[in-house]
Amino acid sequence: MNNLLEIMDKESCSKSEVYLYEEEGRWYAYHRSAKSLSKLSEAALKLKEACFFYGVMLDKVEVDLNKLLNGPWFVALCSDTEMILIKNDYHQLLCER
Repeated sequence: MNNLLEIMDKESCSKSEVYLYEEEGRWYAYHRSAKSLSKLSEAALKLKEACFFYGVMLDKVEVDLNKLLNGPWFVALCSDTEMILIKNDYHQLLCER
């Protein structure tokens, strides 16, 4: 698992980005990113065991990366173990027409 302190730092500073983290070949979102994906995308497969961080329970969802990247998300930054996504509102406008 990635360092939860670093994850929470990113989650607290960001408002529009969604952060994904690779763990043993699967991709996960935590806390605010997990909540956003659960509301906005069918790619959030299932809620995994909640993590505890300084006494606070954090959401953690496993993500279907293929479904997610076929949807209204733009990859802003990517490494082997981390991905930053931004909601592409233009894609949603095209789908509504």
